[in-house]
Amino acid sequence: MYLWKVKRPIVYLLLSIYLLSFTEVRQVMKFPNLVEHYISHKLTNKDTTLFSFLKMHYLDDQLVDSDYQQDMKLPFKTHEANAFSINLLALPDRFGFLIKVPEIFRKKAPIFSYSPNYASNSLASIFRPPILI
Repeated sequence: MYLWKVKRPIVYLLLSIYLLSFTEVRQVMKFPNLVEHYISHKLTNKDTTLFSFLKMHYLDDQLVDSDYQQDMKLPFKTHEANAFSINLLALPDRFGFLIKVPEIFRKKAPIFSYSPNYASNSLASIFRPPILI
């Protein structure tokens, strides 16, 4: 039980690092910018609703106006490509494939005890089968 209490913060830390650096969860961290920008629009125009604000910033064509920089700080307005890879494989100039054809009929190696040159002590005993001459 103690080991799990030690591992839990490490698991949470590694999962947080992964989610914030390799996925779009980072965009969720920009949610306060959305709220702040909505409030600024609401202060300038009292008739602005949440739906009209979202429609203006996400569905309509994006116009370059005075608050364009703040618009680009909203979540899911820009996507970041954080993929970084290093190719450590160096392909040779020429390469080929060797396909070995299976041998259907293999020459069996002779079993040593069946060899005619092999003399066994057990065959020299008195319990040998009779030999026809």
